[in-house]
Amino acid sequence: MFSIGPYLYDLMSMSIETFDISDIFKAYKEDCQPETCNMNFVCTWHREAQFNENQNIQVKELLFKSAQYHQEDNAVTIIPIPYRLKTLRFRSSDAKYTITALTLSNNKLERIDASNNILSHLIGPLKNTKNLKYLNLSSNVCSNISTFFFSPDFNILEDLLLGNNLLGLVLPSDTHGQIFQNLINLKKLDLSENRISILPNQIFKSQRKLEMLDLSSNFLEKIDFKLSHLTHLSYLNLRNNLITLIDSHTILEINFIADMRKNLSMNLLENRLVCTCSSERFIKWIGSTSVKLFNKNHTFCQLSTGERILMTNIQEIYKSLKKDCTSYEVLISGLVVTILLFFIVLILGISYRFRWKLRYFYYMVKIRSRSKIPQIDENENEYMYDTFVSYADEDRSFVHTQLLQTLENKNGIRLCLHKRNFLPGNDIATNITSAIHNSRKTIVIMTYHYLKSYWCMFEFNMARMESIYERNNENVLFLVFFEQISARDFPLHILEVVQSQSYIEFPNDEQGDVVFWRQLVTALK
Repeated sequence: MFSIGPYLYDLMSMSIETFDISDIFKAYKEDCQPETCNMNFVCTWHREAQFNENQNIQVKELLFKSAQYHQEDNAVTIIPIPYRLKTLRFRSSDAKYTITALTLSNNKLERIDASNNILSHLIGPLKNTKNLKYLNLSSNVCSNISTFFFSPDFNILEDLLLGNNLLGLVLPSDTHGQIFQNLINLKKLDLSENRISILPNQIFKSQRKLEMLDLSSNFLEKIDFKLSHLTHLSYLNLRNNLITLIDSHTILEINFIADMRKNLSMNLLENRLVCTCSSERFIKWIGSTSVKLFNKNHTFCQLSTGERILMTNIQEIYKSLKKDCTSYEVLISGLVVTILLFFIVLILGISYRFRWKLRYFYYMVKIRSRSKIPQIDENENEYMYDTFVSYADEDRSFVHTQLLQTLENKNGIRLCLHKRNFLPGNDIATNITSAIHNSRKTIVIMTYHYLKSYWCMFEFNMARMESIYERNNENVLFLVFFEQISARDFPLHILEVVQSQSYIEFPNDEQGDVVFWRQLVTALK
């Protein structure tokens, strides 16, 4: 059994180019008969086994903790490497290490194979690898690579094999592509069998010279990472994933690479490709792309019925899909648009038809939710005001002189006038609705100015809603025509009220005034 001891420092002076220490830590079973030595002293199995047992504990860490130096207050572990060594193989040795900060001695190392060990955490940084072109860390149960493990000294590395690890636990969090950012000359990257379900968009941002990317036997459902900058890519292996289709954006990126690199190949075997309406463009692309699809005629896809078919005749599959999906798309689109338009028209029609009712209910809820706004006592059936007067501001002279003098001062009818009785701090609409609700009757001073005023129309309609929904259709609205108005000048909703209810015309003569005021007072009382 080859063991490790201080004599390994003698390797530094040897002119070796290849050093293979694979299987070094595997269990060694001695024969039942002890070996004998050719020397004059006795060398028994028991003695040598005891020596190896004591030495192994110290020796296993010798490669990684051989010497401690302090540079800039940071401890750096120096690994002695024969200066002429170009290839180091350290495979299948059951080595269990967390690789922390390491620096190799001056060397010409070009290839390192440390596969099939248990190097579960690659923390680093690993330095002085300026000649390294090949690194194999496959099958190491590795679940963590720090963002600084690959130091800038890896700038000429061309082949990196990380297959059969657990990097699906760490790579999805590398959103800025820091793990591989120093591998600017990488040509081959193997990430197969790593349980990867998703890769960030910028994960390969620095690998512009990448030629082969192996992502086979993972859990990828789609390609989320950026591809268009990989203009040297010649082989993309996506075999044995969970991919159902390649989206339009990724297709454009692959086509861009194919135009730059005429020999681009892809492997999509053993995925969950579908031949449905959602993948119509993808199926068309498979049939027309210049990308070489590995063993395309042996690739399966699943129909909407659940049946899996071989994609031997892509053109026929696409034509069938286009025919079925087009008819469904037109039908579904037309149906959706029709239903949508119907509901829009219906909602708009209902909203317009009941616009005043909706506004009335809104303001009534608003009024009742505010304790500072006076409300009628429904149990006593008493009102704050006898009459709310709805008038245009241009007609205020008549209202504030004759109407106020005759009704309130002489006959004791309590009037609510917006210039006098509206509560400050409340919005106009709320004040109007509250005043109408808290008044026994509503008088409308109908003039041309009234018909042109937005707030007058608001008061008129709120009074109508109050009559219908709060007073059980009691007639609370009184129309006083202060001017002669033609029927054609009335809006339809006012004309309907004029034609269905009695109204009073202001006479403008002394004898008629007496009758007018007497009738008005009688009606209001």
